[in-house]
Amino acid sequence: MANLGNRDSVDIEYLKKRFIDGEYAISDHAIIEARKDGIVPRTVEKLEWTAINGKVIEEYIDRKRVLIYAELKEDKLPVHIVVDYTFWEEPVIVTSYVPDSRYWIKHKIRKN
Repeated sequence: MANLGNRDSVDIEYLKKRFIDGEYAISDHAIIEARKDGIVPRTVEKLEWTAINGKVIEEYIDRKRVLIYAELKEDKLPVHIVVDYTFWEEPVIVTSYVPDSRYWIKHKIRKN
């Protein structure tokens, strides 16, 4: 069983290992939204790369979700993904998008 961490934190390394090992899912919604925002081609690979290499910028402990940010260097695109870890053995990327500068500072800090 994964180390769930304390109430204020999540075992991100365990989640990343699930993605490295291919033990994850991606919702159709996440793929569709990524493509709408220009995360193409190889959308699934790019979302997987974000999950493995990105940085957690927000944690929603009560919902068992994290928001991860990474920049796709080849596309020069910032990307956010939301990973649901309700089922530790198979986390799910539930949505993805390119953050809008109207709502984010440097793509990482939510504006109030």
